[in-house]
Amino acid sequence: MKNLAILGAGGHGKIAADIAEQLGWNIHFFDLNFPKISSCGVWDIVGDETSLIKHATKYNAVFVAIGNNDIRAKKQLEFKKLGFVITSLVSPSATLSEHVDIGEGVLIVANACVNIGTKISDGVIINTGANIDHDNQIGKFSHISPGVNLAGEVNIGEHCWVGIGSSIIHQITVGDNVMVGAGTVIINNVPDNVTVVGCPARIAQKR
Repeated sequence: MKNLAILGAGGHGKIAADIAEQLGWNIHFFDLNFPKISSCGVWDIVGDETSLIKHATKYNAVFVAIGNNDIRAKKQLEFKKLGFVITSLVSPSATLSEHVDIGEGVLIVANACVNIGTKISDGVIINTGANIDHDNQIGKFSHISPGVNLAGEVNIGEHCWVGIGSSIIHQITVGDNVMVGAGTVIINNVPDNVTVVGCPARIAQKR
């Protein structure tokens, strides 16, 4: 059995570990707050980030399970530079076309659907039950929340958070570092560095 080191022992880590276990990985948790916290669900936390680096040869791959987009990006890039293999985790219950391009460190959660021609970049989260239609582009270290619906040919920038239950119509571009509020309906392009909310979406603030 292959050994997987998971960095990040919060709720996101639990989901990642559950999927990894279904895929046949042997799980070892590491967290920045160890030893203040010692378990994550049914799994023990065995060390902190320094310990993981020290014992790198014991692990076939690492997965950074940190929900915050910016911190996830920082840690994943650090481990990549250190020579770690960064794996992706796709739930067995997710439905993916054979013609989907998936980067490193991607998490695709239960009952998500990703259709043909879509590119999912490094460090992206496609959360529970999200529907990603054909020819979408999801930028690095973005998070597509549970129940999101993206129509065809949607482009999501880097470091975005698309809130739970949101919908985006076809051929829309969402810029980098955009926060999309829960239940938002986007029918027009969205610029970089803003928060949008409502139906139809409006800019609530600049970020």
